[in-house]
Amino acid sequence: MIRIVAAAVVAGHGLIHLIGFVVPWGLAQVEGFPYRTTALGGAIALGDAGARAVGVAWLVCAVGFVLAGLGIWRRAPWALPLAAVLAIASIVLCVLGLPEAVAGIVVNAVILGLAAWASIARHAPVDGNAGGPGAARVARIAGPAGPAGPEAAR
Repeated sequence: MIRIVAAAVVAGHGLIHLIGFVVPWGLAQVEGFPYRTTALGGAIALGDAGARAVGVAWLVCAVGFVLAGLGIWRRAPWALPLAAVLAIASIVLCVLGLPEAVAGIVVNAVILGLAAWASIARHAPVDGNAGGPGAARVARIAGPAGPAGPEAAR
């Protein structure tokens, strides 16, 4: 259930990124997200071409987050690292899009936190053995007398 919710949040976050593409490209007007040719709350002048270039970056993140969401749903091993990288890139875009994109920074922080938690949980020993990543697996395979069979050759 958590995986499905995480997949939906990541993919949904990607769909929201489309706002950053459609507005500068003039494909739609979205209330609360005016067309601008500046970044960082007006501190940096981008011009029309620069605004469209940043819009393409928003589109890349949008597609990436939707793919990461699908990957999380399908338990693909590449999905969480992709979501983490995209969240970092998205934080940069959100900072450029302040003040309208402030909520995106919070969502990206949540995605990074969930990706870190999932990575730690995936590598944590399941039997309480503090021997480090994989120690529980080795203990289950080896048993008390050490490795036997095909595992001994490794």
